[in-house]
Amino acid sequence: MMIMTYPLFIVTGISGSGKSATSLELQKIMVDFNVFDMDLIVNNDDYQTACDNWLKVAYYSAYSGRNSVLFGNVPDPYNVEICDHFPLFNPVHYLHLYCNGEARTQRLSARGKWTADSINYMNELSENLVQEAKTSVPPIPTIDTSTTSPPQVAKLIKQWIMEKLS
Repeated sequence: MMIMTYPLFIVTGISGSGKSATSLELQKIMVDFNVFDMDLIVNNDDYQTACDNWLKVAYYSAYSGRNSVLFGNVPDPYNVEICDHFPLFNPVHYLHLYCNGEARTQRLSARGKWTADSINYMNELSENLVQEAKTSVPPIPTIDTSTTSPPQVAKLIKQWIMEKLS
């Protein structure tokens, strides 16, 4: 028996990179797609269960004709590759959002719950993740959200998705 697989689009980035703001904008311009901010259904910091549930929703949506775009900090704390439904997606396309340290510091400081040490850690981690994206095989495309508005980032993501689907 042949199993049907479907494409999946995952937009990654660490805290402050613009995932949530961009996901809201992408929902407005990609109405034929499901666009999900993976953080919305996390309970008790159980990111992996939320990830499993998102992949189930994405699979059954694809099965009925609607592709999905998941926004989340993949691979940590969301490890999609160990989810039961992950093998049902092929190809899986990744895109990485990032911003410079100044923008992230402003964004995370505005949230109120971030300390200077945790913001500095995120800024250092971000630089490492951008380098990993560039050197991965295949390279993961990146979008700098430092000065690009969420509506413009959403347009760039839509263009990337449409190129992958053609």
